[in-house]
Amino acid sequence: MKNDFLSVQPGDYVAIKNTHKFSSSSLEGDYWLGKIIDCIGGARNPNSWTLFQVMNIDNGEITIVNADTIEKIMARAPITKENSQI
Repeated sequence: MKNDFLSVQPGDYVAIKNTHKFSSSSLEGDYWLGKIIDCIGGARNPNSWTLFQVMNIDNGEITIVNADTIEKIMARAPITKENSQI
């Protein structure tokens, strides 16, 4: 199984596993859609994303999620100078 979170970049729309059963963003389904605002690197390798700041596209709630909750990249952001990792 390919880990989609390894290629996530700011501006991408992603499907996220619903792990917060009692938060305001919890829905009836198992997944919710969000837009990546920022990618946060790990302590050992800052270029390997471990956390993402995400905006829930249904209610506008901004939250930080673990990288392993990203299930699929739904739509890619166009690559620009601001979001390139070069």
